[in-house]
Amino acid sequence: MSRFLTIVVAAGFVALLGTAVAEPTPGESQATPPVTSTPLPPPSEPPDESISPVESVPLPPVEAPPPPPATPTTPPPPEVLPPAQQLKQPVVVGVILGGLDKIAARTARFEANIGEQVFYNTLIVTARTCKTRPPEEPPESAAYLDIQERKPDGTTANIFSGWMFASSPALSALEHPVYDIWVISCKTVPPDTAAPAPPNS
Repeated sequence: MSRFLTIVVAAGFVALLGTAVAEPTPGESQATPPVTSTPLPPPSEPPDESISPVESVPLPPVEAPPPPPATPTTPPPPEVLPPAQQLKQPVVVGVILGGLDKIAARTARFEANIGEQVFYNTLIVTARTCKTRPPEEPPESAAYLDIQERKPDGTTANIFSGWMFASSPALSALEHPVYDIWVISCKTVPPDTAAPAPPNS
């Protein structure tokens, strides 16, 4: 009988101990709220590689504005120069000629005014005109001459008419067995001393 009593007491003690363990201690919550699961957001899509990223372009430096144009000034009036003295060309009044006597081997230098007859031994020379180049060009003189020869019977014969050139005497030369004539230069005088032209008749 005592043994049975011991078993009953032990069973009651175990039941009492289990109840004490199951009861919550003071200060603790009666029950822990259940944990709810929050769905995760869907993974983000990878960036589209076909779209090129926007690159930042640096702005050009700001330049200072150009200075305003200078006010145009009125140019000075052209200087009026007096006429050059060289514009007054010397006046041609005749021809300076050279002569050669082939028999006596003597040379001569003589002048023939324009329009006047000059005698050289048996020759009669008349200068019609003479042309010369300006000083800035190569020197050249040319004269138009009429040359006649006096015959022993007193008559004259025209033996030359044409241009003679000082730089090329052989180009147009006098063909005579005894005498030779060539042009040396034109005879000129300053324009202030030239004789006035005769009035028209």
